[in-house]
Amino acid sequence: METILTIKERKINEIEVDKSKFISIICPVKTEDDISKVLEEVKKEYPKARHYCYAYILDKAEKYSDDGEPQGTAGKPILSQLEVNKLKFTLLIVVRYFGGTLLGSGRLLRTYLASAKEVINLAKKQELHKMYKWRVQIDIDTYQKFLSFLNKQCFIIMKQSFNDRISLDFLTPLEFKDDLNSMFYGKIDVIGKIEYLYGKDI
Repeated sequence: METILTIKERKINEIEVDKSKFISIICPVKTEDDISKVLEEVKKEYPKARHYCYAYILDKAEKYSDDGEPQGTAGKPILSQLEVNKLKFTLLIVVRYFGGTLLGSGRLLRTYLASAKEVINLAKKQELHKMYKWRVQIDIDTYQKFLSFLNKQCFIIMKQSFNDRISLDFLTPLEFKDDLNSMFYGKIDVIGKIEYLYGKDI
């Protein structure tokens, strides 16, 4: 079973360097639409800020933005901290209020790195377990054989209903659609998709 980490809830931290304020915000997200919504909210919450630098990692998608800061000094160091801490489905934004003093590329990079580190350390983390969610339609005379097959796997039944055919929703850590089709050909209709379930707090 693949285990990844995310954060449990939004956290905010602030540091000040030569009168520039760096406000770091970390929050859990599921989709790119979630990310767009949070970015819009943050810009409304801090309307007079000079920069809104950020990075995020979903499942296989990731992105970062320097938002006008010198290239490589903001978004990339923020992303590096998400990667080092093995965080996914996480958005980290650092809002900067310019204090009038140029910090220089090296100092700026270190400040964004420190901002990301501090808010990650404050955030409560949580395991995510990658599971497959299945919905199947089974012929009634195949039901017991199918349960015997499931008993050899690690599975969780979520929902089942009995009509002309049996509808069953269940979760497994493994992809075995080909096995189902070969063993129960013509007697079962299978739909599989990936589902992420929250695990224990760490």
